[in-house]
Amino acid sequence: MNCYRLVDVYSWPDLGILKILACTLLLCVTGFPSNATAQNEDYVRGLKRATYLLAGRVPTDSDFANQASSRNNYTRAIRSFIDSPDLYHALLRYHQRIFGIGLPTDYLEELERDDIDGKARKFARVLCGRTPSDQRYRCQWSDGNGRSRQQQEFCPAAWEEPVTAFWRPGLVVWACPSVARTCGSDLSRCFIQHNNEDEARNSELGTSEVYDSRFTIVKSLAMQAAGIATSVAMENYPYTMIVEPGVSAVDGAIANFYRQTSQFDLRRLNLSSEKAAQLADVQLNDTRFQLVYTGNSYEQAGVLTAFGFLRRFEKNRTRANSLYERLLCRKFTAELPRVFPADPGNLRETPGCMGCHSTLDPLADFFAAWGEGNNLYNTPGQPIQTTFGGKSGSHLSDLARIIQNDKSFATCTVQHAWEWLMGRGFYQDEQALRTVFTDYFVATNYSLKELLFAVATHPAFVNGARSDATVTDPLTEPPLGEAPDAALEPECSATPVSYTTDIAPNIGQCTSCHGN
Repeated sequence: MNCYRLVDVYSWPDLGILKILACTLLLCVTGFPSNATAQNEDYVRGLKRATYLLAGRVPTDSDFANQASSRNNYTRAIRSFIDSPDLYHALLRYHQRIFGIGLPTDYLEELERDDIDGKARKFARVLCGRTPSDQRYRCQWSDGNGRSRQQQEFCPAAWEEPVTAFWRPGLVVWACPSVARTCGSDLSRCFIQHNNEDEARNSELGTSEVYDSRFTIVKSLAMQAAGIATSVAMENYPYTMIVEPGVSAVDGAIANFYRQTSQFDLRRLNLSSEKAAQLADVQLNDTRFQLVYTGNSYEQAGVLTAFGFLRRFEKNRTRANSLYERLLCRKFTAELPRVFPADPGNLRETPGCMGCHSTLDPLADFFAAWGEGNNLYNTPGQPIQTTFGGKSGSHLSDLARIIQNDKSFATCTVQHAWEWLMGRGFYQDEQALRTVFTDYFVATNYSLKELLFAVATHPAFVNGARSDATVTDPLTEPPLGEAPDAALEPECSATPVSYTTDIAPNIGQCTSCHGN
């Protein structure tokens, strides 16, 4: 019997207690090997770290009293963290660690380039702030550089109309009729600038009158890859969906940006009409990402085609290298030649270079249709025939399928989750533990939630040794080319279970976990 399923007796009401105990016994004895033992488990320390990482807060005295008093209470607490909507914020931070954080505000200028869609003035902008004379909060047309337009474009104060402000409900904003008609009753169809740009850069949606929606757009675009992965995990979809062709995610700021069809030609952003229709229900002040389906575009591949990923890693080789490290936990290494040739020629064949480039460059070719650097939105190029991991393809969607069906993706996900929660990587003598976690992750249909639950309730996390950040003998890189087993949840044996024969002789091995 090979039962990797982490048993939670509270979630199996339809099974007999003997079968539950049998599976639990197998888990305690053979399921997740560990050098740590239950006798060493420190639930107070474990709860501190788990609460901070998974719930984003510090546990209270009441939490310690109720949740750290026994293994069962601790396990219930971890399950409540995993099932809570607040896990979203923890996972968003976690995925930003994996896919990168931030984009320079210089990309604002790039998004406004006229060679993207032939329009020199894409965004209708209004400049907002209180006037010194009467302290009335006004929004007026802006020239795009933080200055108001010429006086003749204004209107008399008597003509101004009161409108609402999407970034601060209840704020009365006075605007000329032309502004109200163009920008909408909540001004959400225009880009809003405040005259203090330094303050606006650091302000958050809904917290201040000082606001610049352009910076919110860039911030959201920078987080889009993390938002895709977080949304997949929160919905408990198979984690392989983070590179699913046609899958993306938007928050209110990105949805509003995509909806501005009068200022931006969305066809050059490879957005389908189906996606535009889905965006209609996304509110501008919704700061959580939600999944959208963009259609079966061959160039799309989930996090790999998010603006933040493509723009943060500007060259195809850089994108390929980042994918290799972040999704497969592998690094390119090669011995450089003693004398580097002045003209190395084809790096895929040059001695000292081919060790990396014979793999890196074909992988980079999958990104060829997108364009590099500030040519990201140029007309997509023709796909080329290339290979990775012994499998061929022409589009990023082909690469996504290769990654999804390689066990190294599952192993890498396990390593990321382990390193985040444990504060260190796997040791060499934890090879078996990594393998079992990987098999468990695949068996639960790539559920990141269940993987986090398994790690956070493992004795290695609960005892005091989880924060040893220095790993002098780390595990080797996950091997490429191994297909994962079928993603089916394994069942315990159908053979009838007898307490006297199967459980009683070994019950002492489980009382350390379940004695309380």
